[in-house]
Amino acid sequence: MRCLLFGLLFLISSPSFAQLREGFNPDEVKDLISMCNSYTFQNLYGSDAAIAPKSYKKVFTSPVIGMDNKFQVYTKGNLGVINFRGSTSQITSWVENMYSAMIPAKGVILLDKEEHPYCFANDTSAGVHAGYALTAVLLSPTILDQIKKLNQQGIYNILITGHSQGGALANIMRAYLENLPEGTLSSKNVYKTYAFANPMCGNKSFADEYHVRYCESNMSYSIINPADLVPSMPMHYQEKKGKILSVDRLKSWVFGKETFDIRKIGMEVVIKTFEKSLKDYINSSNRLIEKVISMSYGSIDMPDYIRDINYFQVGNIRTLEQFPYPAVQLDPTTLTEKQLSKLKPAEDGNYYKKEPGFYQHKPYNYYVAILKTYFSRDYRDLKVKYLPENL
Repeated sequence: MRCLLFGLLFLISSPSFAQLREGFNPDEVKDLISMCNSYTFQNLYGSDAAIAPKSYKKVFTSPVIGMDNKFQVYTKGNLGVINFRGSTSQITSWVENMYSAMIPAKGVILLDKEEHPYCFANDTSAGVHAGYALTAVLLSPTILDQIKKLNQQGIYNILITGHSQGGALANIMRAYLENLPEGTLSSKNVYKTYAFANPMCGNKSFADEYHVRYCESNMSYSIINPADLVPSMPMHYQEKKGKILSVDRLKSWVFGKETFDIRKIGMEVVIKTFEKSLKDYINSSNRLIEKVISMSYGSIDMPDYIRDINYFQVGNIRTLEQFPYPAVQLDPTTLTEKQLSKLKPAEDGNYYKKEPGFYQHKPYNYYVAILKTYFSRDYRDLKVKYLPENL
């Protein structure tokens, strides 16, 4: 009897029987951002062996689905991971990002005249990014099939992750899975989300419901570099009490709690002033994008757009420090006069490369920053702190 009790206690405490715990876990973050870099390493070097976490087994890589989307599935003991690829250089991938008009968070999408009901939130005022919502619906049959295969192996603890567009898909797919009709998937499934450098995927009502259901339980996180432009996309402006220059905001400037930025205020004034025109412009532009998508993927009939363009970030936010850019010296003899005219010599008289656009967004830089923040020894031992292709 004593041996049986010991055996049961051993099984319960074994990692393969461990439950997915709430809360921010740096070890999970390190493993997941490594997986997010898998796509980059495969693209640049033909293999992700140097970056993929050794304790996980990659069991599935999807074909290209929808608008140049892919995802991977990893397992470790009783833990599964779904890892969405971020934006690619393909035009269809960027069409997905630009398809930023909002549709209701609950409705029906017609694909080749076949109805595909979806639900990302229960709040009737919630709106979601049309491009990411469409992608979630296109990916859902393969995603559900993979989750069922995990369940068949006794795996019900599932981490969902992605970088950039992949992070937005991680968040919106989490909402999709949590709102599936009862019986579609096992009720034993427990999901936890880590999104990196993710653009926003819904309006305030969507974000509020997402926060209550998944963030208050500490089961959803967004890891962001404030110097990265992408997490502030598609569009967001202040709407506190409906005023641009609210009393609370003026106080925050006076007492130094918020940096005064006239450029930001100017942009918000423009957005507020021309909000109706902006909504009309975005919606009309997205109707054109919808036609382009239909030409590529067959008949697609989306729900009517809602009159909202104000996006809000979801997930418990964890911020990283701005990524440092190293001094990359240039040889002036290899530069044209036009190139030289755009550069100023440094104090030492040498010319140095300017930080490229989207440097602060690169997945490997997120990986390095996470090591630096949470794993100082691993950071010190890291031989490659900058990918040459990112410089």
